[in-house]
This record gives sequence, structure tokens and C-alpha cells, in this order.
Amino acid sequence: MEPDKKIMKEVKDLKLILKDFETIVKQGDTWKHVTLDDVCEISSKLVDPRKPDFIDLVHVGGANIQSVTGKLILLKTSREEKLISGKFLFDQNMVLYSKIRPYLMKVARPEFRGLCSADIYPLLPKPNKILRDYLYHLLLSKNFTEYAIKGSARAGMPKVNREHLFAYNFWIPPQKEQKQIISKLDTLFEQTKKLEQIYQRKLELLQELKQSVLQKAFAGEL
Repeated sequence: MEPDKKIMKEVKDLKLILKDFETIVKQGDTWKHVTLDDVCEISSKLVDPRKPDFIDLVHVGGANIQSVTGKLILLKTSREEKLISGKFLFDQNMVLYSKIRPYLMKVARPEFRGLCSADIYPLLPKPNKILRDYLYHLLLSKNFTEYAIKGSARAGMPKVNREHLFAYNFWIPPQKEQKQIISKLDTLFEQTKKLEQIYQRKLELLQELKQSVLQKAFAGEL
């Protein structure tokens, strides 16, 4: 299949997924109206990153979370960063939400135990209330992001405080439906990632062509 036709097919597939998703997320009879406080909590306490139990754990700061994608990058241990201030302990059951500049949409699903900055909320889903992956996607939603931005606008440094965070209210489906929605959204994210990689490669090839043309031009070969 030709590259451009492949891209068009990917876009068409994305539209179908989005259309299907819009149908799925419509409020059903079995959905409940809750606040974020009803379904998750911050159970972690601040720990000293210099202590033996924590010094070799990986540290996650706001700069280590990519916007929207949730990818964790450039990670180092507490020892490597020479951390001294208190950090939250987190594990693979939690979702990390950066409270600084909520418009950046920095949310992560860690698959390991580590430490995170005090500017990140390590949110633990409550049993039988909300699935971790559903919480992750919820925190990346347009509705929640607009809510978070509105509550942080009055600060010199845009920041979401706990009271505002946990007061967020929304409709939530039973866990069976949560799983269906998660599946659709994860598929959408993967499809989007593929498209980004295709376009990124196209940009790289164009840049290489540009450099080649410039080199020939300055060498008098054109």
C-alpha cells in the first residue's frame, strides 16, 4: 500500500474509533454521579529520598512526563539527582498527575515503584470504584483539563490544589463498561502514535532532502 493511502486508511480508522467511542461514553442508566474524592485517594506520605530504602528508587518529576502521551523520559534515581526534599512514594497501582500548569496535561501510568515530586499527585484508585486506566484517561479528558485550568488560573504559578482536584464531579459507568472504554481509548492512542511516527519520518526525510539541496546549491551543483 502506498504511504499516502496508508495514512488515509489510518485516519479513517481513527474516525471510526472516535465515532464508536462517542456512542460508548454517553451516560447510561447504570452510570453513577461521583466526585474524584469518591473514587480515588492520595495514600502516600512524603518520604526522605536520602534514606537507604528510597535513595536508589527512580524519581519522577514534572519534566519527566511528556504532555498528553504520558511517556516517562530521562529518568534518574534519587541518588543520581542528589535529592534532599521530601518525595511521594508511588507504585504501579497509581496514576501520577502533575498539578503544575494543568494545560500541559501531564499524566502517567507507571509500571514500577518509585518516588515522585511533591508537585505530582500519586492517585490510588479505590477498590471496586474506578479502574486505574480509566482514571488515567479521565485525567486527560478535555472536560477535566478545562476544570483543572479554571481552578488554577488565580495562582501566580498555575497549580491545581487538592480540594479543587477531588471536588471534580463526573458520571462513571460500571467497571465492565470502563474496560470497554479503556480498550477503545488505548487503541485510539496507539493509532495516533502510529500516525505521529509516520509524519515524523516524513518530516525527517524532507529535512534531509532540504540539506542535500542546500549542499548542492552552495557547491554550484544545481
